[in-house]
Amino acid sequence: MKKYLQIICGLILCCTMLLTGCGQSGGQSSDTAANSKAEAKGQLTISMLDIDQGDAVLIQTGAKNILIDTGDDKYYEDGKKGKENTQLLIELQKLKIDHIDTLVMTHAHADHIGKADKVIAQYGVKELVYNGIPSTSRYFINALKAAKANGTQQVKVKAGDVLDFGNGVSFEIVSPSQSLIDEDTAAIKAKKKVDVNNESVVGRLTFGNFAMLFTGDAEGPVEKDMVASYGKKLKCQVLKAGHHGSKTSSTAEFLKLVQPESVVMSLGVNNQYGHPHEALLNRLQKQGIKNIYRTDVNGTITIVSDGSSYSITTEK
Repeated sequence: MKKYLQIICGLILCCTMLLTGCGQSGGQSSDTAANSKAEAKGQLTISMLDIDQGDAVLIQTGAKNILIDTGDDKYYEDGKKGKENTQLLIELQKLKIDHIDTLVMTHAHADHIGKADKVIAQYGVKELVYNGIPSTSRYFINALKAAKANGTQQVKVKAGDVLDFGNGVSFEIVSPSQSLIDEDTAAIKAKKKVDVNNESVVGRLTFGNFAMLFTGDAEGPVEKDMVASYGKKLKCQVLKAGHHGSKTSSTAEFLKLVQPESVVMSLGVNNQYGHPHEALLNRLQKQGIKNIYRTDVNGTITIVSDGSSYSITTEK
């Protein structure tokens, strides 16, 4: 009898372990549950595209094409104001991109997601990644409509989630936190104002020994939270300066912890915001960062890594 009880207990334990192993994190697709220690394979290419004032970064892993933000749908500077901004499509055509596997929308501002619906429709996006916070932005609403019409899977992420970009490239979400998502969602439902910049999806990309931090438009308060939550884990070789080189982002404390060797930023020529701000450039100088690249000066910026080393080249 004792022997039979041991066998039954063993079977129950095995079943419990199997059921536990089959659990999936909420909001993550089967394609995005990642093993961050996967072996680096081939070559990683990251292109910060010259799309005027806004953000659009193409990541090519050899297994997937990932686009982080799309830039704006319109021009806003003198001479072109109100005209359709086609620069993203031109840049993707130059790079012979015929499909996008994953589109990450960092936050619901036009200069980041203005062309999201068009990208989803034209490039057959399989996954749409965003923070899950609702928005009344027509660009945000149009993106979700396009995703539904295209059969694109919607993946809502929060700090702690890890996305698998293929060939050993992983993307760990470090912001927004679940508490920030909950707070802003409740505020929006109550028709209260929120700081959309600080809702930005921030991710640390790793490929072998190479790491790059993508910050969206996250500003000082969120940087402080990330420093408190992640500490030295934020360290990377390349940093995308937050908020297009605004003085409200890339704080001294944040830069000191991240310790980037190179900083890249996306902004329009003679933009109305005065980006990059002098205060930010001074902070970079004080931190001893000499490798600074800007789309308004350098055009499209290309970062290539084999997982051990990396190089940066520019269009201009």
